[in-house]
Amino acid sequence: MFGAKARPCEPHGPGRAFAPCEVSLPAHGAPCGCGKLVGIMISIPYLICSILSFVPAIVCHEACHGFAAYKLGDPTAKRAGRLSFNPLKHIDIVGFLMLYLVGFGWAKPVPVNPRNFKGDYRKCDLKVSLAGITMNLILFLGGAIVLYGVMGIALAGLPQVSEAALNVLGTDERAFITVYDGVRSVFIDGGNGYYTYWHVQDLLSYAPYAGEFIQLLWGDVPYYLFEMLSYFVQINIVLAIFNLIPIPPLDGYHVLNDLVLKRELYATQRATQIGYVVMIALLNLYPHPTREQIRKEMEG
Repeated sequence: MFGAKARPCEPHGPGRAFAPCEVSLPAHGAPCGCGKLVGIMISIPYLICSILSFVPAIVCHEACHGFAAYKLGDPTAKRAGRLSFNPLKHIDIVGFLMLYLVGFGWAKPVPVNPRNFKGDYRKCDLKVSLAGITMNLILFLGGAIVLYGVMGIALAGLPQVSEAALNVLGTDERAFITVYDGVRSVFIDGGNGYYTYWHVQDLLSYAPYAGEFIQLLWGDVPYYLFEMLSYFVQINIVLAIFNLIPIPPLDGYHVLNDLVLKRELYATQRATQIGYVVMIALLNLYPHPTREQIRKEMEG
């Protein structure tokens, strides 16, 4: 069972819920993308956390399209100033605001001219299409390593207290690891006369959702930093997966087209419009569980 539990019988309330930000960014040359951000608790700290997680994922995705095109012989993005990690070069202000207000937004498309490619233009287009997705996967893996490293450091720093000694003598430790009901568990004094506890295995398995543990252990600032890292990890994997969907104007369409369909590099305007409709449908039909719902599901 995962989640904060109080001993002996008082349950703690769940932490604020913030669902992963789901975004699809424009493939190179596409006019816009779409996104979905749900389950936000409207507060300045959470808004800052979401922006600081979301913006780097977008910027790196778009900049890597431009870098790949430049390396393959097309200087169009460079001339447009898009080989930059400056967010202002990539963020469309209206699209960004719409993402938060109505759940649908876009970033500035990266200009690419396939006539400038050196070599097989279709292979070059494939590499440019995969560049943004690859960067998001790299950022996801890097963020996940740091996140689980933080969780490992947090657990490694806790003292071990035997179950027998705890039952007989108690403990003066504010936070410790012991065996409770046959399961290794972490206990933290919540400051209200009760200990909140988590199963160690659950903290390791569901580390991105263990922000409340970090908050009780280290305080508010580390908690918000941990939540920001958690959002960053989730945003990047969602970006990578969503952009692989083979519908225009997403990168996945370019991949499918370059490998299988062998049609014109860019879809027709009608096909792109249909693609937008499909994306909106997917974003609205796909379930977006909050963290509280995820915790309840974990508790079984």
